[in-house]
Amino acid sequence: MINSSLVKIEKVSKYFGKARVLNDVSFEIPKGSVLGILGPNGSGKSTLMRIIAGLIKSWDGNIYLEGKSIIDDNIYLHRAGFLIEDPAFYEHLTAAENLMMLSRLTDSPLDNIERLLKRVDLNRSANKLVRKFSYGMKQRLGIAQAILNDPDILFLDEPSNGLDPHGIVQMNKTISNLNKQGKTICLSTHIVDHVKDLCSHIIILKEGSLILDDSIENLFKNTTKYDIKSDNIESIKNKLSQLKNLTILEETDKKLTIDSKLNLSELLKNFSESDNLYSINKKLDIQDLFS
Repeated sequence: MINSSLVKIEKVSKYFGKARVLNDVSFEIPKGSVLGILGPNGSGKSTLMRIIAGLIKSWDGNIYLEGKSIIDDNIYLHRAGFLIEDPAFYEHLTAAENLMMLSRLTDSPLDNIERLLKRVDLNRSANKLVRKFSYGMKQRLGIAQAILNDPDILFLDEPSNGLDPHGIVQMNKTISNLNKQGKTICLSTHIVDHVKDLCSHIIILKEGSLILDDSIENLFKNTTKYDIKSDNIESIKNKLSQLKNLTILEETDKKLTIDSKLNLSELLKNFSESDNLYSINKKLDIQDLFS
């Protein structure tokens, strides 16, 4: 269950010279959530992540971890894990050896290595040289590195960037599993396809400003779009064409996408067994939220 706010971003702004990259951005990250920061390249996502990670020192506004400001207090870094840039490893060492070396440097428990690799689905590659890893495997090893100190929250900047479709699936699985194991996760991305399945909350940045802050559950609740699948689309189309305030957006042999203010039960009243209706579901098009 998602509880109260873990992190609060309050009126964060950032200028590079005269160019304003972030403009009074405010939102909260609930405990137990997977919050996605969406936006096109140049929207300010990575700048915000680098501010939170302490990589950018000069900025306006405030950031709180459980009510305590992080300004001039680096203690919060021990409660957070970060994957902000491509992680750097010793390519001639194995995955386990890399984590052991970092554990010694950060005074983290050495007996956690096997468990950490299992959490990011790399346990079968523990003794494989990192130079033989795919890019997606290196990204997941970067997450293992980020959770060495058992943080309360993970900040991941474009974790699926550059991955092939299989790598994206593996990354999303890793993030989802970590969340189920109790980690709060904040990730930035410009890939919207999997967000509604992965995230519980989203914010959208556009040209440095916040244009949307909501839960996926609430967005689904308020959407007016539906996907209707049937073996008798023509019959369903004819019945829907007689209804007011309903628009057919897309049509294929076995599916209609509609926009209607009718709720699900009101829509179902219009169909009979002969329509061979086998699913009708609300459709959330994340891309529409950018407008």
